[in-house]
Amino acid sequence: MQPKKRRPVELQADEENPQPSGQNLRIYVRRGAIRRYARLTRDSRLLPVDIEWDRRQQERRAEPKAPTADRRKSDRRRKPPFTWEMADFVVTESKKKSE
Repeated sequence: MQPKKRRPVELQADEENPQPSGQNLRIYVRRGAIRRYARLTRDSRLLPVDIEWDRRQQERRAEPKAPTADRRKSDRRRKPPFTWEMADFVVTESKKKSE
């Protein structure tokens, strides 16, 4: 029995030059993670993604001095993704601004 010959994979026109979709990916790197920032910048230069530093210098929320009538039952902030703790970055996705 002869092995089957495989046809070469033909790329569609949109696969050869991927056009950015309506989404904009951003990677925020933890402040001070210089090597991580350099690596992500180098490795993603051909990808449609923006690499940015986390600009926060400290936690913005502080304990309220006198709690007013807070109607929220719980804090709305979620726990950061594991990549923030383990790899010093987080990936976000947002809609692109109309040009």
